[in-house]
Amino acid sequence: MPFATGTMTRFEYDLYENNLPKDQYNKRWWELALKYQGIVPPGTRGEEYCDACTKTHINDDAAQYYDYAIANVLLFQMHDHIARKILKQDPHATNYYGSKAVGDFLKKIMTPGSSRDWRAVLKEMTGEDLSAKAMLRYFEPLMGYLKKVNAGRKYTLSEI
Repeated sequence: MPFATGTMTRFEYDLYENNLPKDQYNKRWWELALKYQGIVPPGTRGEEYCDACTKTHINDDAAQYYDYAIANVLLFQMHDHIARKILKQDPHATNYYGSKAVGDFLKKIMTPGSSRDWRAVLKEMTGEDLSAKAMLRYFEPLMGYLKKVNAGRKYTLSEI
């Protein structure tokens, strides 16, 4: 998610909306990679490089990473709905196998295709608008664990 919703989308925004000068492409790319992913380049990377362009989406499918980000949110939201509301199971230990109810739900939500606005279909089928709440809920145990084991530690990232 940090790559799709942070580095890529922000770089594209700066490129297309803020007219990022080409002599700043690489510098900006690595600033965003550090901010959103916590990574730095493997070595010195000057402006003669354009590391962002190694992702073909920058070149030939602008804004595709917005789709990936929304898809991730939808995945967790639909999984949560299926687990809690249809199967009455814990989302961390859900088994869809052989469930006609799950198949019926998925068929019903997918059948309209592009004939209806997906937001209206999602709301109708789950009772919710698009929301990252299910994803946050899913990772609550992990976040709690990480906060506990990392309590008192100081972490810093290298400056570019």
